[in-house]
This record gives sequence, C-alpha cells and structure tokens, in this order.
Amino acid sequence: MAISCLRAKPNVVPITRWLRHWRGSMSESTASRLWPGPSRQWLRRLREPSSFLLKLWRDFLGTAQNSKAFFNRIQELNLQPKLIVFPRNQPQWINSSYSSTVKSFRRSDSFEPGVFGFAQSPDARFSRWIRLAETHGAELIARPFNKETLRRGVIPEFLHSIGITPSWFRDRAVRRNEAVGPFTVSVAREVLRSIGKEMTWLQAKKCKVEFAGYLRQNNCTDAGYCGLSTMLARHIEEELRCDNDGFAQGVWGKGWADVFAADVTEQFTPNDFEVRQPDWFTARRLRRAIGKMTDFARRTLLDPALAVEAPWNDVAYRSGLVSRD
Repeated sequence: MAISCLRAKPNVVPITRWLRHWRGSMSESTASRLWPGPSRQWLRRLREPSSFLLKLWRDFLGTAQNSKAFFNRIQELNLQPKLIVFPRNQPQWINSSYSSTVKSFRRSDSFEPGVFGFAQSPDARFSRWIRLAETHGAELIARPFNKETLRRGVIPEFLHSIGITPSWFRDRAVRRNEAVGPFTVSVAREVLRSIGKEMTWLQAKKCKVEFAGYLRQNNCTDAGYCGLSTMLARHIEEELRCDNDGFAQGVWGKGWADVFAADVTEQFTPNDFEVRQPDWFTARRLRRAIGKMTDFARRTLLDPALAVEAPWNDVAYRSGLVSRD
C-alpha cells in the first residue's frame, strides 16, 4: 500500500528512511511528539509545492490511532491523499509473507497454524482499505497484484497509477525481494525456537545478514518455498470469498475470480520440511546450519547495543501492530 499526496508538479521525494523513524512515533498521544527527529526533515519537504509519495508497508496504518494521526497531519498540510493498493490473492500473499518474515528471524510458528490465524484476521480483508479511504476522504486506487501485473512489472504499474511515466527515470533497474526456499525457512525458524525468545529488530537484522553470508559461502541455492497445498489454498479463498468479491465489485466492477483467474486455479505442492522430510544430505546440511546459526544468535543476544529497549527496536511496534501511549 502507498499514499500519494498531490499538490502541483510531479516530484518523488525519497523519504522512506525517515518514514521508518516516523512510524515508530505514530502512537504518541501528544501532537508535539508525532513528528520527532528525522521526521521533521521530510515534513519540511511536504510544504514545498510538489507532488510527493509516501511508501508505506501494509502494516503502517495497522491501528486506528496511527491512521487518525497520519490523516490529521495530511489534512493540516492541505494535501489530497490517494491510497494506492495492490491486492493479491491471499494464498500467494500469505505464502510470500510467511517465508519473508521467517527468513528475517521475526517468526517461528509453523506455516499452517499461522495461515489459519491470518485468514480469520481483519488484516486479510481488503475491504478495510475502502473503509479507510471513505473515513478520511481519500481516493482509493486499486491495482490487482496478479500474474499479469507480475509479467508487466509492478513498479511501472505503480508509477502509472500516480501519473508518473516510468521512462522519466534513467535508472530503471528494479531490486526484487529475494524469494527463499524451504532450507532458509527451516533454519531461521529452528534458530528462533532454539533460543526461546523473540529478537529485537537489530538482533534479527544481524542474524539475517549473517545467515545470508553463510548461504553464499556454502553455495547453498535455495528458492521457491511453498507451505501451501492446493486444498489449503482453496480453503483460504473460500474463507475470504465474500469480502474479496465485495471489494472487487466495489473497485473494479467484477468478481474476484475474474480478476485473479490464474491465481485462484493455481495448484500447490508444499515443500516445507515440516511437511516433506528432506533427503539425508539436505538434512545433514540443515543440522550444521542450524547449529552454527544458533550459536551466532546466542552470541548476538549478549550484545547490549543490539538489545536496546526502544520502540524503533521492537519488531511488532515497528510493524504498526501494537500501540503504546
């Protein structure tokens, strides 16, 4: 999800590094603390007569307090917000999100229980974006994140949706999130289980970097994680069918299955090592990697500089999933 706030001539302001700091302060109750530190730098940019873009993670407006504070500030600056959303068929979305968060040492639960929990949560329902736009008087622009969008490229689609021609950018190389495989997921998951506690953001980041280096040094090629079975995917789609169809009819004037025809018929075979046991050689490499990374993680936990108790170092708080006053 992203927000485009328009004034005059097109100009994309690079603010994501400041936004990370700003996100950590969104839940403060006093207006004087809503925009601390580095946030003031990009807020000064907002006062310039330009069009700028705020790139947000889907969890950024995860609480009502965050949403209210954000849109109140946008209104104060006399800006017109547009919510740009790229909905994805939930089974593919959940599979990608799970592997991404596990490889980042941010979760250790098994795939299937996490899937059922997410499918029943409000976060899995896209109709919330319609309500958010209506509540705050924002225009909602929805583009399907389907296989056709992936083929054309999501970045050009996004730029077109905010009125920017991709050819304006000389450097058009796109860095995609690296898809991981069952080996990476299994190691990271077992390491977190072994240490028996959640990591801070800095600790998790250090372990992620270390593990990526370990995989490179040992020539471990690992991609294509799939926790889904075809039956599980169809169950998730059925669970969310009503909300998905309502959203699709509201923004595109057609059913969800018409927009995501290739996605809702996709077949899946799980390769998660909790479901399909690895061969003997892979199992040996797995034990070695888990042992080395667990030792590294335990040493990492002893570094006081990485264990700072602060909102910006709290994974859940940085994700906008909790509110602290």
